[in-house]
Amino acid sequence: MELLGAFEALRAAVSSGELEILFTHVTVDEMAAIPVLEKRQRLLIFLIAIGRMIDTSSVCLDVSRLDFCRLSDDDGAFEALRSNKISHSRDALIAHTALAEKCALVTNEKRLTARSRDQGIEVLTTADLLALVGFTTATAPSAGSGVNRGSCQNVAS
Repeated sequence: MELLGAFEALRAAVSSGELEILFTHVTVDEMAAIPVLEKRQRLLIFLIAIGRMIDTSSVCLDVSRLDFCRLSDDDGAFEALRSNKISHSRDALIAHTALAEKCALVTNEKRLTARSRDQGIEVLTTADLLALVGFTTATAPSAGSGVNRGSCQNVAS
């Protein structure tokens, strides 16, 4: 289902300073792997147009891009977010970055939501994020991001 107007609502919130969208190389890598060219291009352009890339807050072998990550001494939180499973490393990097940036994670994944909340990370669904900027819908697509409360809300993927 297309969400006509969602991009515009988010862009308006970013332009007014109400929202800052942050993303990591992990999100770019995941979007770049989308097999449908048109969808891949649209999502990447959307993200680049309204967001700002930040380094991940941890390093994970075989996932991290060394120019786009930083070292962390908080291995306990990262491992808890990863559930000690290598297959959860990408999600854990995004969630750990939200934790380090003091952002809420925006995701529709139930397991990641539970692991993140266990670490004290605020979690919003995509529909929750869109509602924060005044856009409401019955169905929202999956996304991995974060929002920081304050005068400017931040969204990080």
